[in-house]
Amino acid sequence: MLLVTTKADDPRYLGVIEWTLYVIATWSFAWTVYRAFLNVEIQPNEGWNAYFADAAMGKMPLYPSADQLITNNYPPLSFYIVGLVGRFVGDPVLAGRLLSLVAVVAIATAIALSVRRLGGSGVGARISAAFFVATMSRFFMSYVGMNEPQLLSEAIMTFGFLGFLIARSNDRGYVGPVLVMAFAGFIKHNIIAMPLTAFLWLGLHRRSEAVKCFWIAAIAIMTGTAICYALFGRNFFLNILSPRHYSLKSALGIFGKLEWVSVGLVACFYNAWARRRDANVQLCSCLIAIALGSYFLQKGGAGVDINAQFDLVIAVAIGLGLAFTQVSLWPVARPLRPEQAQAILLLAVCVRLLASKQLQPARLVFDRSFKNEIAMRERAMTDSVQRVRRIPGDVLCSALVSYRAGKPFAVDAFNAQQRILAGALPKDAIAARVAAGTLTIVEVDQHTHWGP
Repeated sequence: MLLVTTKADDPRYLGVIEWTLYVIATWSFAWTVYRAFLNVEIQPNEGWNAYFADAAMGKMPLYPSADQLITNNYPPLSFYIVGLVGRFVGDPVLAGRLLSLVAVVAIATAIALSVRRLGGSGVGARISAAFFVATMSRFFMSYVGMNEPQLLSEAIMTFGFLGFLIARSNDRGYVGPVLVMAFAGFIKHNIIAMPLTAFLWLGLHRRSEAVKCFWIAAIAIMTGTAICYALFGRNFFLNILSPRHYSLKSALGIFGKLEWVSVGLVACFYNAWARRRDANVQLCSCLIAIALGSYFLQKGGAGVDINAQFDLVIAVAIGLGLAFTQVSLWPVARPLRPEQAQAILLLAVCVRLLASKQLQPARLVFDRSFKNEIAMRERAMTDSVQRVRRIPGDVLCSALVSYRAGKPFAVDAFNAQQRILAGALPKDAIAARVAAGTLTIVEVDQHTHWGP
């Protein structure tokens, strides 16, 4: 009897799809590396972060007083790190962008090592890392290679979580990873899924270690907070606890934003059911559930951006590596050969990644007019900076344009508005300065910002 095989039966076919994912990840990430060196604004808070990186280097108070119209609601460590690297490279904006790029690679590495530690195959580990890089570079492009500390903190937190997985395998050494995760919280304090998952697992399986780690983490956090108070006074708390409007409607909107990780998330959900007795899958499923809940809670806050989903992207990437490894064990995949099931899953992942409106990586190679657009945007930034520099006194405009023009940081429009809504500032706090002639509102060319 002649045996007829399909392409999906051939492991080489699986290899082609696997390499397609690697190409998507590399090509998409390459664009963010290229863009990091352009003289354009990637996101509005790049200038905000640059001002406070300079503040950490002594140019102004890192945590302003309550009567000022600027607010720093981030922990202090990122500003010192970016400020120091900025002195080395000559520009805190470029420093923050480079740190963001390095962080993406570091997170991908930690994800791959975490998959291996949880029992995933080597191929599954590589796929999880490539999925993370591709997903971030395709759907969260504005944060990859941007001057913002979220990814830097995520990188440190992810390695802390990897340390916890290593300690779990060895059944000792939990304190070190917990301290690393506490340290990450002083870079960005909204990354909670990984430490909560670690403490939940310890509480369920190693109660004495959970108690010890809890008190050590509490002492570390209280010590760090006390140091912040000693350095910055009560202004530290006034800034960190700055009011923010919350909306249940905004929180419910997260379900429309899950499309970017939808294929990976569905695979993780099915694997969680099919392999529900697997302790490693249970731990990963717990991480995904907590990350999803954290995303829901954070997204209700005004001004909260797509970075609130990063914990979930990391968790899904780890879960996808396990799902790829175990897909042949799924009840739905029993009629298929292992390589067929893996190929179908991986093909679905690649198709979803390619279905993106972000065409910059392709345009950079195939569209000659795109380089003219880039040059036009850089000229717009240069012209806007020169125009703002000539305006006397304080200005309110794009923070990066203001920063490049050498203007002092006078108004943080978003946080000032939140404080006005909460009654912490007079309703005319900004308008009064404009009327008094001490503040000029400047409309800058929209092409200075890399956006539609």
